Amino acid sequence: MPITHIDPAGTGTGLTIVVGYDGSDTAQAAVAYALRSAGPTGRVFVVQAYELPPDLLGFPNYDRLLEERQRHGRALLDVIVTECEGDARIETELIGGPPAQAIADVARARHADEIVVGARGLSRARAALLGSVSSELLHLADRPVVVIPAAARGDARAS
Repeated sequence: MPITHIDPAGTGTGLTIVVGYDGSDTAQAAVAYALRSAGPTGRVFVVQAYELPPDLLGFPNYDRLLEERQRHGRALLDVIVTECEGDARIETELIGGPPAQAIADVARARHADEIVVGARGLSRARAALLGSVSSELLHLADRPVVVIPAAARGDARAS
């Protein structure tokens, strides 16, 4: 299905889209969708959020785990930037904290037109137990949220 770029403000500029990214296939599909949707003059902010280690770990364990999570996040962002195709400008943000809150905060700060995330394809029981970033975003966000379903993984990456 072709994506039609819509300029909600009528400014002649592309969309600003924030994408949550965790390295999964659906997150890659979300980035591909956002790049197509943003348009040639749009901006896409790819956000990789990581959970902060518990304070009770103490030094040096807290610092080691924090460094490990930051290194992993940077590596994920470096890979997606090199694999991205499209005319929209892409920027990355690595943020410590709950993923849904981090994505919503970046969307507000960047005045995003929409947020795009991939669904993890969890069963209802697992989603209820573990929580879902996409579900939480639907409650936190103050702008449209597009959720790329797990079944769309192959379609979004191929186009």
